[in-house]
Amino acid sequence: MQYIITMMFAIVLTGCTLSSDANYLVATGKKPPMFFHVTDMHTMNTFVFDTKRFSVVLPEGKKIDFKDGRYWRGGSHRDGNSIGVFNGPYHVDIFTNYYPRKITPKDTAILQGAYTFRPQRTVDGKYERQTGFINTHIEHHGKENYPCVVSESRTYYKKYKLKKYEISYRCYKFNPSKTKVQTVSIRLTYTKPRDAKLAKQYTYRDLKRRAKRMLDSLYIKDWWN
Repeated sequence: MQYIITMMFAIVLTGCTLSSDANYLVATGKKPPMFFHVTDMHTMNTFVFDTKRFSVVLPEGKKIDFKDGRYWRGGSHRDGNSIGVFNGPYHVDIFTNYYPRKITPKDTAILQGAYTFRPQRTVDGKYERQTGFINTHIEHHGKENYPCVVSESRTYYKKYKLKKYEISYRCYKFNPSKTKVQTVSIRLTYTKPRDAKLAKQYTYRDLKRRAKRMLDSLYIKDWWN
């Protein structure tokens, strides 16, 4: 059986993972940004992005994602440091810093679970946009149980009567001497569909449930030099 990912360079791949050549394109900056389509559920649920910086699986796919000509779209940019996939209501971004950085007092507090976060609220009158930060806290995720700063917000655009929900997980990996840190962020964005039927099938809670496998699979690689 053939499972297909369609890419910008008209590459058709067989199997459940990218070939080594295609994976090289994701992991390096020697080619332009790569765009792709995931056109079947099997590939969606077995594919692994393995870059120089990190590895992670995609969010869980369902049959409804591939009905009536629908599919997941995505792209990899900036030396494999940034990956995005979306299917309409759901948008998932994974990104990291280019190089490890020196640890700060805030990083140390996050490592120790002692950092205090304050709720915020932003109102943009020009675009009639209201953003409420629901909460920010620390959780642990990934193959090495990384401390992750979790920040959740809800935005309402009055003019368009559009609701958008977002939750981001910024996960930290420290070197053995605790002098450097590298981060990988996974950001989930849900835009409520105007279609009532789709709004029942695609929900913010469902997106978070589908993305749990991403958080469980996350592996941040050692690249301290």
